[in-house]
Amino acid sequence: MFNRSIFIGIILCFIALSIHAQERKYTRLKGYYRVYQATNSMLSYFVDGMMEFYIPLSDSTTNVSDSKKGSPFVDRKFLGERRRKAPKANGDDTFIQMSLPNLERRTLLESINSEEYSTRNNGDVYRWADKCGKITKDKQKINGKTEVVTSIEMDELVGQPNHELDMSQLRMYGIVARMTNFDESESYFSNQLLSSQKHQTFFARYRGEDVDERIDVWSEFYVSDRMTITESEMKRINKEKNHVWTFTIPASVPPLDKEVAEAWTKMVEY
Repeated sequence: MFNRSIFIGIILCFIALSIHAQERKYTRLKGYYRVYQATNSMLSYFVDGMMEFYIPLSDSTTNVSDSKKGSPFVDRKFLGERRRKAPKANGDDTFIQMSLPNLERRTLLESINSEEYSTRNNGDVYRWADKCGKITKDKQKINGKTEVVTSIEMDELVGQPNHELDMSQLRMYGIVARMTNFDESESYFSNQLLSSQKHQTFFARYRGEDVDERIDVWSEFYVSDRMTITESEMKRINKEKNHVWTFTIPASVPPLDKEVAEAWTKMVEY
């Protein structure tokens, strides 16, 4: 009877380990983000903090759940946040909120390998017949070592009529807007994401107003830590409440431009 119990226990452990091994696996990226807005060239909003992304590995043994197939974006979790605005800003940070970092399942590095793009030996990237990006390689210090980092810069409005995009979805917020600039870039080391940046320009006004304001938004994310986890671990992490919202900016994050850093000191929390 005792030997039978041991045998059953071994079988159950084997089954549990097999199920665990077959779970979909994710890359868990932790990093620092900052998103800031200039309204008519004056810094008006600045939000920064720490966040995590959970990116499904392409070689996992199971498929993405049906509920996830409709969105190209991955799950994210905010770990800490700090909000500041110019004293005279009206408090509407719609453009900031819509520009918070949100990584897609497929990186730019993977995207340009699709049939939609072609690359040239000099690093130029074309979307069909139009030049839309550039691939560059340079040396950077990573963990005290000089490494070769690959960067991809893309103009996401190439091919749009008049190089702009009507932002009809903002009408629900009472905002009439068009996007005239959307530059996106990502940097990699050994095909692993190091950072992601976006710069978008909008010309927008609230209903009833006659003059557009120029809205520039910069969105940046810098990876500070990465690990591989299972789907069950990801679900457990997502359910955990974050009780500590303070954070320290990692030393690897590049400093802000002097003008932005100086304007930040004059902002107030909101």
